[in-house]
Amino acid sequence: MTGLVSSYNDFDPLEEIVVGTANGYHLPAVDTSLRHFFQIRDGGPELAERVDAARLARVVEETEEDLAAFSAALIELGVRVRRPEPWAAPTGLGEPVALPGWESTANHALMPRDCLLVVGSTVIEAPMPVRARYAETFPFRELLIEYFAAGARWLAAPRPQLADDTYRYAPDGRPVLAETEPLFDAANVIRCGTDLFFNVSNTGNRLAARWLARALGDGFTVHEIEISDDHVGTTLHLLRPGLLLANAGRLGPGDVPAPLRSWKTLWFDEPADDGHGLDWPRASTWIGMNVVSVDRETVIVPEAQTGLMRLLEKEGLTVVPVPYRHGRTFGGGFHCCSLDVRRRGVLESYVEGRRRR
Repeated sequence: MTGLVSSYNDFDPLEEIVVGTANGYHLPAVDTSLRHFFQIRDGGPELAERVDAARLARVVEETEEDLAAFSAALIELGVRVRRPEPWAAPTGLGEPVALPGWESTANHALMPRDCLLVVGSTVIEAPMPVRARYAETFPFRELLIEYFAAGARWLAAPRPQLADDTYRYAPDGRPVLAETEPLFDAANVIRCGTDLFFNVSNTGNRLAARWLARALGDGFTVHEIEISDDHVGTTLHLLRPGLLLANAGRLGPGDVPAPLRSWKTLWFDEPADDGHGLDWPRASTWIGMNVVSVDRETVIVPEAQTGLMRLLEKEGLTVVPVPYRHGRTFGGGFHCCSLDVRRRGVLESYVEGRRRR
């Protein structure tokens, strides 16, 4: 019998999931950290964005409608869905968030996958590098307290300072993070039983990968990889042991992490563009491959991604299409906007050369 929190991967049978909310969404000013994350250049259209309250309200309402459909599909499949309390999610959004040297405003409670990492019965609050996301775990605090009371191990990574010199650029112009303090978004991590793959990028540094490995202990191996500029959910998914979904526009066979190269790879190269509701998109069209596996045979997919559905169905997977209009608008798909906290399964090794535990 597992506790309320028990999840080692993204493919064992899903029993409980947290789904975020767009309610209270606030657009913070473009500061040093946002420019770094979105790779915004001087004179870019992002700096001139003006979004009136009515337009923001419309896309928030449409996103909530789609998240309700997503939740209904999960419930129909036997999954318990948890949401932030209605009073909690908007609390503080748009309010100042500040440390010595900088000030921003709290952004949203839409993407629990970005701010919280579940490994087994442990929930970790991630030290996110975007300043507007500093307090992003707060709307989920009531759920965290509930999970802790039921026996979960609740950790928070060291709170970062996010000084200006955190945000650096490589000689080729790529945004990188300084190695002065552990920094990562939880969406940088792919969970694969005893093995975790940590994407070193502009949302995760090597110091954080070492911190995570030490926090989890000897039962886990954290592999440092570099396969995308930020999060990995639009580049690589583990659909089940031995089967990958990969972004053919970013990766080739040699770019797949070495421990996973023996797995069969489904190469996806037909992302549909479902547009965006603000002046500029917070994600590329590849947000369409941001899927959620309910079990090893069933995958929830944005209904606009017909090419992806065909690819998965050809492999024999059952596809559940659900409407989702604003993945590009807000920069998060179904995987980003959810956090699986309990899956029916045990800790195992799925990587060659590792002993089954």
